[in-house]
Amino acid sequence: MFSRLIPSWEQIKNFKQPLTDGEIYLLKFLDDTLKKDETFKEGDDKAKYNGWLIFVQPFLNGSRPDIIIFNPNVGVQIIEVKDWNLNNYSFEKNSMGKWDFYVTDSKGSYPIKSPVKQVEYYKEKLTGQLIPQIGEEIDKNVQRYGLIKTSIYFHKATTEDAQELFKHQVKNYTHFPVFGKNSLTASNLRQIVPDSYLPQSYYWTRDWNKEILFWLNPPFHSIEQGTKLTLNTYQKKFAEPQKGHHRVRGVAGSGKTQVLAYRAGNLASQGYRVLILSFNITLWHYIRDMIARSPFGFSWDKFTFGHFHGFCKDILNEFGEKWPSESGDDEATFREIVPNKVLEVIKKGDYEKYDAIFIDEGQDYYIEWYHMLCHFLTNRDEVVVVCDKKQNIYSREMEWLDKRRGGVEKFGEWIELKTIVRLPEKIAGITRVFSEKFNLNQDVRVDKVERPDLFNQYEEHSVWWNIEEKDWLNKVNEGFEIIKEKGTSTHGSDTVILLPDKNFGLECVKHFETTKNMKVNHVFENEEEKRYHKHKKAFWMGDSRLKISTIHSFKGWEVLNVILYIPENYYGGDDVYDKIVYTAMTRTRQNLIVINANKRYLEFGDGLSKTWR
Repeated sequence: MFSRLIPSWEQIKNFKQPLTDGEIYLLKFLDDTLKKDETFKEGDDKAKYNGWLIFVQPFLNGSRPDIIIFNPNVGVQIIEVKDWNLNNYSFEKNSMGKWDFYVTDSKGSYPIKSPVKQVEYYKEKLTGQLIPQIGEEIDKNVQRYGLIKTSIYFHKATTEDAQELFKHQVKNYTHFPVFGKNSLTASNLRQIVPDSYLPQSYYWTRDWNKEILFWLNPPFHSIEQGTKLTLNTYQKKFAEPQKGHHRVRGVAGSGKTQVLAYRAGNLASQGYRVLILSFNITLWHYIRDMIARSPFGFSWDKFTFGHFHGFCKDILNEFGEKWPSESGDDEATFREIVPNKVLEVIKKGDYEKYDAIFIDEGQDYYIEWYHMLCHFLTNRDEVVVVCDKKQNIYSREMEWLDKRRGGVEKFGEWIELKTIVRLPEKIAGITRVFSEKFNLNQDVRVDKVERPDLFNQYEEHSVWWNIEEKDWLNKVNEGFEIIKEKGTSTHGSDTVILLPDKNFGLECVKHFETTKNMKVNHVFENEEEKRYHKHKKAFWMGDSRLKISTIHSFKGWEVLNVILYIPENYYGGDDVYDKIVYTAMTRTRQNLIVINANKRYLEFGDGLSKTWR
């Protein structure tokens, strides 16, 4: 018999941390009153369930909210449960005129994160990080904002007392239910679950259901699924899991991420828990897709994915702690204040630990971040840091990765990947000469190019145009038309246009959206749009639109066709921009068109092909 409570009551009894009285009471109420699909059988597709599914402490990429209810025809509601005595909590206005949430206990009175902010964080994580398609649709149409609702249940309070306390933070209790035990009656169901009466929602897109269910109840990945990830003999040697702390460096296109993905899949198949972090906000989506190609059977709940600061936010939210206000956007304080805050809060209780932690884009990390992450390891103690110093576009200090700092004694010798397996041979040759001419890091040199047959089906092309800056947009358009006419794929999703900043980006997006009437997936917003498009935080790959991005946002990704524009002026220093240009050119899997207006690269470009041949 199918249990729409996931996990079932029988499985819940075996939880290491028992449910609270409030969680049990609310779950029984929801299970008794929400619409069920009486025809649904065990093994049927949950994405087609005609009623409300109830998830207890669902996975949500490691975050574990208390309860999430989901109707595949209607939407989602996230419920935070608190067994609190509200007499111990209050709001006080701060010097900025905003309301801070306080708790009073044996240690005195001090501010903590409000449960309103806590549950809203889960919504933001779902729509902004895990399924960015939903976030973008919410930005386009305000009517869709309520498709994923948030709410709080106070088991030891009345609805009236709870709503009186949170009147400073919740403007409309119809859209954000805050309720107590006295409201848990069948006649009040619509006040608790506002969409419970709906048979379906006009605004809900059923294409989202599979991805929603992936994060609420991760499936098992069978060995037969997907296109297989193949490694050469040398890659396989380093893709085998091994305890200890390991440093992997390799040239662009040497399959560093593939090695990471293969190793991660292998670990998960043995039942180990793996944390995978990047620096780029959305790059982990690409790593997840790569892991899906690994030839292993595993449950997806063995993985937690993210970027470093997103991981820190998750930990602070789980402990009900606010993001350090003094950190701002200053990278110097991001470097120490945030990780120190995390180390401080995890002393307060139990937290998730991992058998292995894998860091992609290691050249973007600080030693302080590595030290913080080591506190999240089990006794198995496996760390793999993958890097390419030529792509150090944030000018990080590399001493810690070179073991020229204390506190990194666990690292062994460098593991080096010198064979290019992704970049086309012609592009590999161009980037090698570029790195030598502009004196990029030469710790690891290309040994050979050995692309799998899968990549060698089509001829590769590279074009370099030196131009005047006034012609940049016309040349970008010309490059796009050449790829569309002569390239092996005409899908917009197979092409990215890489631009230096927002101003160039917005002009290019406007051109393709208005003049060419094309849909574009991009990262650029003007100040007015930022107010309404809060989910457009980073580039993501999950659709068929033409991609337009900054180089920084696209770092780590790869695509068949790359069109790169290098502007006349760059104010970050020549050595930094050399790395940025190199990074951009190495993003292609087949074709590269470089449009250059910068004097520094004129001579280099003069020696390259001006035509598609």
